[in-house]
Amino acid sequence: MDYLDYFNDNQRPPPRPERRLLKDRSNPLKDFDDLHFLDRFRMSKENVTETIGLLQPKLSGESIVCKIVRKVCSAICELKKDFIKFPNAAEQATYKVDFYEYGNFPGVIGCIDGCHIPIKFYSTADAEKFRNCKNWFSINVNECALPLCSYPILLHVGKVQLMTQGFSTTPLCTVSLRQDNTLEYILGDSGYAQTNFLFTPYLHPVRPEQQRYNQAHMLTRGLIERMFGVWKNRFQCLQNTLRFEPRRCCIVIIATALLHNFLKQCGCPDPDIEDDDHYVPIAELANDRNGLAYRDAFALQHF
Repeated sequence: MDYLDYFNDNQRPPPRPERRLLKDRSNPLKDFDDLHFLDRFRMSKENVTETIGLLQPKLSGESIVCKIVRKVCSAICELKKDFIKFPNAAEQATYKVDFYEYGNFPGVIGCIDGCHIPIKFYSTADAEKFRNCKNWFSINVNECALPLCSYPILLHVGKVQLMTQGFSTTPLCTVSLRQDNTLEYILGDSGYAQTNFLFTPYLHPVRPEQQRYNQAHMLTRGLIERMFGVWKNRFQCLQNTLRFEPRRCCIVIIATALLHNFLKQCGCPDPDIEDDDHYVPIAELANDRNGLAYRDAFALQHF
C-alpha cells in the first residue's frame, strides 16, 4: 500500500511556477538624450514634465491602459478654454499684420479648413452619418489657423457634413455676423460660401485683380495646410484609424489639438511633415450675391 501511494504521489504533475509579471521600469526621461526623446515623442522633456504637472491634479492611479487613455484625454480636454480660444481684439490686430506680411492679403485674422480623421466602423443607428464621400468612415474636423505659429482653433468636431453647415453654428461665425462693416476676415476654400467676412477664391479669375487676389489667397491660406500636416505628423494616431466609438474619438482629437497649441506656446520645434492629402472634395456651395459683390469690391480696392 505504501508503495502504491508513493507511486501515485510521484505521478502527479509538478506545480506550475508562478508567472512573474515584469514591469518596464525604464524611464525615457532619463534613458533618452534630448534629441532621441524629441524624435521619439515629438516633444521635449521639459514639455512632457510641464504637461504632467498640468494634468496631475486631475488624475488618479489607473492600472488598465484603455482607462488611462480615456481619463488622460478627458483631463486634457478640461484645459480647452485655456489653449483653444479665438484671439481677442488686440491679438487680432497683431495677426492682421502678420498675415499681411506673410501673404499680402489685408485684414485676415484666420484661415479655415476641414479634414477627415479616419475612425473604425461601429454598427450603430447613426453609423452612416460618419461615412464621407470617399466611402470611408471619419470624423469631420473644422479648424481655424492663426498666423506664423499656426495654432489651430477647433470650430467643429463631429459627423460628416457640409463644411459651411459645421461653420455656421460656431461662435466665430456668430460673432462675425454681428459685426457690421467688418474689417476682419477669414479665408476658406470653395467648400465654404462667400460672405462679407469669409473670403473664398475665384473659381474662374478673369480680371488682373482677381488673379492677384487668388494668388494672395492661396499663399496666405497655405498656413492651415501646413498646420494640418504638422498636427497629424506630431500625433500620428490621426493618420491611422482611431479605434474608439465616435464620441471618444472626438475627445482624442480635441486633446491632440490642445497639446499641439501647448507645444507651440512652449516653442517646441515642428516635426518634419510629408504631403498630406487631407482634403475631401465636395461640391461648390451656393454663394450669397451680396457676398460675391463684396468680394468683387474688395479685390478691386486692394488688388
